[in-house]
Amino acid sequence: MDFLIQLNKEFVPTKEIDNGKIVKNRETPDRLKKIENYILSNNFRLLESSEFSEDIIYLAHKSEYKEYLKEKCQTLGEKDEYLPEVFFVDKIFDTGTPLKHNTFEVAKKAVDSTLSGVLNTLATKNPTYILTRPPGHHAMRNYAGGYCYFNNVAIAAKYLETKEIRSAILDIDFHHGNGTQDIFYDDKNVLYVSIHGTPKIFYPWYSGFENESGTEGAEGTNKNIPIPGGATWDIYKPALEEALNTIEKFKPDFLIVSVGYDTHVKDPVGHFAMEDKDYKEIGNALSKVYEKIGFICFVQEGGYSASANYKAFLNLLEGFEGTRR
Repeated sequence: MDFLIQLNKEFVPTKEIDNGKIVKNRETPDRLKKIENYILSNNFRLLESSEFSEDIIYLAHKSEYKEYLKEKCQTLGEKDEYLPEVFFVDKIFDTGTPLKHNTFEVAKKAVDSTLSGVLNTLATKNPTYILTRPPGHHAMRNYAGGYCYFNNVAIAAKYLETKEIRSAILDIDFHHGNGTQDIFYDDKNVLYVSIHGTPKIFYPWYSGFENESGTEGAEGTNKNIPIPGGATWDIYKPALEEALNTIEKFKPDFLIVSVGYDTHVKDPVGHFAMEDKDYKEIGNALSKVYEKIGFICFVQEGGYSASANYKAFLNLLEGFEGTRR
């Protein structure tokens, strides 16, 4: 497996509003530091990120949103941190996604790294793990949210679509990727499948229900598999099997995995009870699907315990790579 690291360490949000209180923001580079150190200390093939035109943002986002984000960030000083005041004016749908002076710049770098990794896999057929932040799967066509500003995987899938390459996106973050669903809900050429905590209880609350299957003309290309809080591998395994069966039936040319380790039992934000060894099973299952499809990329999303992220990553990698040795 090849690796591309773009953690944007110059971008460190400090606050968010949760349950009416200002609290420490959890989306920081430190959450992925142990994974980064492991990759750098081993003899993996490391990739450099290319820089793409800002126009690639328009593949998944509206121009008014992109311009809002760019212009708002330009008004902020180095020590400023802006949370939305009026939701329909500020194009941020929650109070957990602050803007800083460099937010636009680093979000674009996350997009660049994701697309660079996808293009590497396309050229070499090597699986690629893109360790990047800020994450992307909550970013909608016209709104930021959930620590996400640009939808990294959606832009990559849309780019592949311009090359007549059909992709499937498997989202295994604890939270439903409302942004990815929003972007592809009317697109018959991209399949989005998400396994997540039930939105009846968990963020983002308004999307991720089983009956959301795509609009007319794209019916069946959106599949949500919500499962209850506290879910263990016994509950998660059949959900994963259902997700992978759906992907195989779609017969995509390329698989993109939105990876969130906030499904781990020790994650402070998610509410599943997945253990270290369970990620080896996930990696094993993904490896078998990859062998049938031929192209796969992993793109980092959530996960807010550095130690849990590291252990989940190691097991996912071992399960994925071990099956193919």
